[in-house]
Amino acid sequence: MATQNIIQYLETGVGVEAMNRRQVETYIASEAIAVGEAVSLDLSKTAEGDIMIHAVVADNATATAGAFVGFALTAAAEGETLDVCIAGVCEGLLAAGVAAGDRLRLDTSGAVDAYANSDVFPIVAYAVDANGGGSAANGTVVVIKQM
Repeated sequence: MATQNIIQYLETGVGVEAMNRRQVETYIASEAIAVGEAVSLDLSKTAEGDIMIHAVVADNATATAGAFVGFALTAAAEGETLDVCIAGVCEGLLAAGVAAGDRLRLDTSGAVDAYANSDVFPIVAYAVDANGGGSAANGTVVVIKQM
């Protein structure tokens, strides 16, 4: 699961997939997870080691799904491996009404929403894209490493 950070890639004009300060970790999905959904450690696991390798869709209304780690880069069914962007630029599920430049916090159902000063969850990312639509949609985000 460990990612090394010894290569600094400074080429410009390449896609976000290039090693350009993006960090990716692999987890085991505890449930079906779609590309772009916010991902949390699965705090429902009883063995401490299992908590750190299993992931669920992040949700600020569920006590066992609020430990944000990043955004799913791949889709996974329960029991499959899942690549998660834990730092850097990637696609994330933005709640309706997010503006470019917004600080983001966990929302419900795998989305992130604009942060308000009264929020109890931490800022997990910054929005690069806006989502002016009426429902959650994937957009570019900059993930703030949580662990």
